Amino acid sequence: MNELVQEWVLKSDEDWRSAEVLLADSSPLVTPALFHLQQCAEKLLKALLVQKRISFERRHDLSYLHKLCDEPLIAPHSRVLLELTPFAVEFRYPGDLPQFSISEAEQLMGRVEIFRNKLRPLVVRK
Repeated sequence: MNELVQEWVLKSDEDWRSAEVLLADSSPLVTPALFHLQQCAEKLLKALLVQKRISFERRHDLSYLHKLCDEPLIAPHSRVLLELTPFAVEFRYPGDLPQFSISEAEQLMGRVEIFRNKLRPLVVRK
């Protein structure tokens, strides 16, 4: 795995762990956890793009990154990526997104974990 790809993967892993910690806290921090789930997915997609030597714009739009990847194994995850995209920026202001319960955040995290388990081996194998 090339060094830049490895850096993207490590940063993605940090975001994953951050989301886990934030949701497992005695007073879970749902909104920041959702931000880190989005970041985890974004950084894994960017790792794959770097590995494939595909240029990309500095955007947080996961659907855009997903299309650029053109990877059949992750195609079934387009819905979760669409759902995550707003958490990159839009959640930062009151009233921009509906509130998510801990249960809803945990369910979303489960879907992100499935996506992560499909994508991660594509970038760490080389």
